[in-house]
Amino acid sequence: MNAELYALTHRGNPGDIAFYGDVCRGAKSVLELGSGSGRLLLALSSPKRQLVGLELEPQLLGLAQRNVRALPAAKRKSVRVLRADMRSFTLPQRFERVLLPYNALYCLLGKRAALACFRAARRALVPGGVLALDVWNAEPFHRSPARSGADDSEPVVSFRHAGRTWDVFERSRVRRAQQRLDVSYEYVPREGGTTYQIPIAQRYFLADEISQLLERAGFAVEARYGDFLRRRFSARSAQLIVLARAI
Repeated sequence: MNAELYALTHRGNPGDIAFYGDVCRGAKSVLELGSGSGRLLLALSSPKRQLVGLELEPQLLGLAQRNVRALPAAKRKSVRVLRADMRSFTLPQRFERVLLPYNALYCLLGKRAALACFRAARRALVPGGVLALDVWNAEPFHRSPARSGADDSEPVVSFRHAGRTWDVFERSRVRRAQQRLDVSYEYVPREGGTTYQIPIAQRYFLADEISQLLERAGFAVEARYGDFLRRRFSARSAQLIVLARAI
């Protein structure tokens, strides 16, 4: 994986940093699962808060470590990034908040994997601690007319990096019976040269499936929002944001 290209493509959703900042207000210990390049960790970093990020992909982990080293010294000391699997990690400390942002849940390709992740998150929380997650709402997509795949002729995003302009094309394969959406991003430099492919396998979950899995893992779902402004979730919402408390 080219971690820099990946990070430039996946920059989060508008409002997510402010939302997670509010969720973590007053919390002195925060764990992020699937922390990627460290985008959210850097935004939440504070000398008054200990943050730990877990990332399994080695190149993304390396990029996150470099980004953490670039922080001012007072913030840098408060952030650690570790290589670990969000389904099976164990850590010596517990946290007041566990975050699972930006569709990371969909990288777990089955209910068993998602349940294992939620149970690991539950073990990592202090009693009464909160798990917060966000995903794109799969309900409209799942119920739309079936199609086996889609190719975009226009780039989904373009950006400058390393002296080149990169056009990013998205190819997808849909298998609704399995709730699978396997996406491949192709990075094409306008100036010519090597192109890159980054595949991302997803198994999307419907809203009620997520709530049921959280309850099985020992959580009480306290809120479901349809956006980062905390508007009520509905089947037509663009996003699903969940706050669940460890019980």
